[in-house]
Amino acid sequence: MMLGRNWVVAHLAASMIAVGVVHAAAADQAARISDGKYSHWMLTNGPLSGRVAWAFDNPDEESDPKGLLLSHLRRAAGIEWASYKPTHPEIVEALKNHPNVSGFYDQNYCGGKCAAAFEGYGRVKPVTLGVYKSKSKRKWFVMHHKFAVLRARDGDGVITGSFNWNKSAAELNFENLIFIKSKKLADAYSQVFNKLPAEESLTAVDADVSAGFGAAGMELINQQIDAAQKSIRVAVWSMNVASKKNPNPVYDALVAAMERGVDVQVLTDYHKAKKRKYRKLKVHSIRMASKKAHMHHKFLVIDEATVVSGSFNFVTKSFSGNHENVVVVRSPAMAASFTKHWHKVRAYRP
Repeated sequence: MMLGRNWVVAHLAASMIAVGVVHAAAADQAARISDGKYSHWMLTNGPLSGRVAWAFDNPDEESDPKGLLLSHLRRAAGIEWASYKPTHPEIVEALKNHPNVSGFYDQNYCGGKCAAAFEGYGRVKPVTLGVYKSKSKRKWFVMHHKFAVLRARDGDGVITGSFNWNKSAAELNFENLIFIKSKKLADAYSQVFNKLPAEESLTAVDADVSAGFGAAGMELINQQIDAAQKSIRVAVWSMNVASKKNPNPVYDALVAAMERGVDVQVLTDYHKAKKRKYRKLKVHSIRMASKKAHMHHKFLVIDEATVVSGSFNFVTKSFSGNHENVVVVRSPAMAASFTKHWHKVRAYRP
């Protein structure tokens, strides 16, 4: 459930929470909201006021993706979810205790653990996709979503991002999670949910927010890259260099943007980057505190005005068989928040 603007203003006054990011030209403003236990960021002025919230996991962030997810799961009247590896005990408990919920997890990558976590819950089912590379250690395509459709009395919404619903995401990784209050987007995500295990390729637009799935999601990402005029900041767990054997349209779009003069800079996980040579892009690899921790983001900031995030890694597998989703939010204040976090990740040293 997304809280209304009047509640936000009153809560800000009562809690004395400082305004975080302001973009005066766009009358666009964000603030950190806290209920005493969990914190997140929310747009509090402008056309998306009270409709968009987000949170980051580390470094030095005063927000909490797990808390943002739990707060919306607990408030929702109905939930449809699809999550790659939903094993965090608090999240599992919230889903199991909800009276009106159904969901999917990926059988190949979470089978035994997820089956045990949701034993006896008939409305939670596994999804099995086809083979990607038969000789690979991770040979299967992935139902890689991390979303929930949230039906609520004060308006439907969706929550998505890089955040896997497990302890690694909550305690070790760098992650992000975004809530968007939009019936149009919620209905699109519900359509994708109800087609599982089949894949849907579609987009949905609701003024300054939009979403895409499958091939249409990839095209939505590239549309934002192609429209960039000044700068692109990327943080993504894994990105392969495009080749004939392993095509990568997003990599190609980033290179094309750089070649036309856009300032393109990419952050990616050290262990994913160390065997790749990104000769055509400015790529910074981020080394984490342990091998079990990942710089797991999947976001872009375009021209300091638009945020793109979702489940897509920028690798061939994501664009050629995985089930993936992405959202786009046009908000300079949100873009400023993500850019600030990008610089924190860039400067991180374990």
